[in-house]
Parts: sequence; structure tokens; C-alpha cells
Amino acid sequence: MSHRTEPLSDSERLQGLLTMARELLQIDEPSAVLRLAGRAIVELSGATEALLLIGGESPLGVAFGCDGTASSAHVQHPWYAAAHARMTGGPSVPAPTGTLMVAVPQAQPIAVLLAACPVGSTPEIARRQAATLETALELTAATLGRIQVRSSLEQLVTTQYTQLAERTQEHADELARRDLAARDMLSLSLTDVLTGLNNRRGFFVRTEPLFRLAQRQHRGSALVYVDIDALKVVNDTLGHAVGDQMIRDAAAVLRASLRDADVLARMGGDEFVAYALDEAQPHALLSRLQQALDAFNRLRQRPYLLSLSAGMVSCDPAASTTLSDYIQQADDAMYEHKRRRLH
Repeated sequence: MSHRTEPLSDSERLQGLLTMARELLQIDEPSAVLRLAGRAIVELSGATEALLLIGGESPLGVAFGCDGTASSAHVQHPWYAAAHARMTGGPSVPAPTGTLMVAVPQAQPIAVLLAACPVGSTPEIARRQAATLETALELTAATLGRIQVRSSLEQLVTTQYTQLAERTQEHADELARRDLAARDMLSLSLTDVLTGLNNRRGFFVRTEPLFRLAQRQHRGSALVYVDIDALKVVNDTLGHAVGDQMIRDAAAVLRASLRDADVLARMGGDEFVAYALDEAQPHALLSRLQQALDAFNRLRQRPYLLSLSAGMVSCDPAASTTLSDYIQQADDAMYEHKRRRLH
């Protein structure tokens, strides 16, 4: 295992702790818990070695090497005396130079962790490392308590475990909330609020990989550009609320004309774009669109008839044309279609 020369960012540490919490929930063997804990301590704090001491009638000592490998540690370990003094409240023994010491809980601790951190760390980096180590220690101790380890770990299953488990759950819940919030923020940045479709950015994010795949595999695809006719007239005469409903109706008709695997987006205003992979007969897509549009207008549930202008181009997998170029070509074809209908 190689060590990073730069400290982890806050988001990397949070993601690492969230992953650790998730994996610990799946573990029922103490040895597996210690293997995971050693790896996480080294990777998340940058420690080159560490000592874990868990209290009980016969305290359990575990040493972690630079690769996170766990091994038994006895009183002869050079850090044992400092960890034991912190746990028992005996005469203070200074922590070895270049190490960080954390304990849970702070008063009358049942678990202590010492870790050798990179020389030259700043006070701010050391503070973050200590916070990371403390959270990793809480997760480890609480998991060992959860699986009710016997022998030297029997004392861990006490009322203190309940407190540690609650704190661990709070940490896991907070990390999960942040993880969910990050996913929600990404989804919002790719979504058109009015229609729920992809927005312009979302279209490129989702279509570019499909477009490159089609080129590599020499598969046909098609791109359709659509514009709502007379939206401005509806806005001016019936109001923008009705105009917004017209946009949502157009989105629904387009969605009904496409397959689930196709990518549909609102590019802004009254314009939409769709990318269809493996469209063997591209013009069949326009036929489906016209059928869906006719079916919508036959219902006559709106104070307007929905009319769409559409332009389509087939994407040649052997050509060097970019996705943006095809969008422009489809846009030009759409305007030509609109011009022919209006004249």
C-alpha cells in the first residue's frame, strides 16, 4: 500500500468513513473488523503505524503496520504504556513523538488509538487527522461490541457500548445524509425543473458516452431537434401559466414517442432535443411523434392545439462529426421544416 504525499480532502475523508461504516455493518467476525479498521486508519489518516487498545479485564492490544495489517500487541509494545495510562487514568505517560492519541469516550475510555502521522503535518492537518481517527475508533469499537466478542472483549458489551453505538449511528446517518445531498445536488444540476427532463447540461452528460459508444461499435443513431409552435402566442393571449403547461404537454408527448433508453432533454425555452441509439429506421421516430401528437390533440383537454416542428439527422458512426455538430444540423432541419409549414 502506498502513502499519499498530500492529505485527503474533507469530502474524501467523509466518503471513506461512510464506506467504512457501510462495510462494518456487513461484518460479523472480530478479525475482519480489525483488518478493515487497520486499512481505514492508514488510508484515511495517512498513519504509518498504529496501536489499538480495547479495555476489559485483560486489555486487548492490536498493532497495525504501514499496510494496515493487524497483529497482537503486548505490554512490551513501545506505545502500550501511553495507551494504557490514558485508558486507566493512571500516571500520565507522554505519547511518543509524532503520534496522535484519541480515546472513546473521552472520560473513562474503553478504547484508545495511537497513530504515527507523517512528520511535518500542520496543526490543522493534525486536527483533521485526529477527528478522522476518533470516528474510525468509534466505528470499530461499536462494531466489536455489536457482534458481542467474547473472551478479552466481553467488557465491551456494556452500557458504554450503547452510547458508542448511538454516536456511531449518528455519524453514519450524517455521512449518509451528506452522500444523499451530494447525489440530489448533482441530479438537480442535470434536470429541467419545469418538465423533469434532462436540461442542456444533463443531455450532454448522458448522451456523450452513448454517442462515443455508437462510434466505437459502428452502430447507427439519430438526433431529433423539436420546437413548440406558437408558444409565444399562447403566452401572450392565455398567460405564462398556460404556456408552461404547453411546455409540459410537449415534454409528455415527446417522452411517449421515445424508448426508455433514448435521451430526451429540454434545451431551454420551447426547444427539445432527443438522441436515439440503434434507431434502424430513424423516420419511424418522427412518425411515432406525429401519432402521439395527434392522439393528444384529439382529447381536446387544453385551450390550444399542440403543434411541434421537428428536424432529424442520422449520426454516421464512421464520420468525425461531433455531437454538437449533429445538434446544429438537426436544429437547421427543424427550422427548414417550420419554414415549409408556414409558407
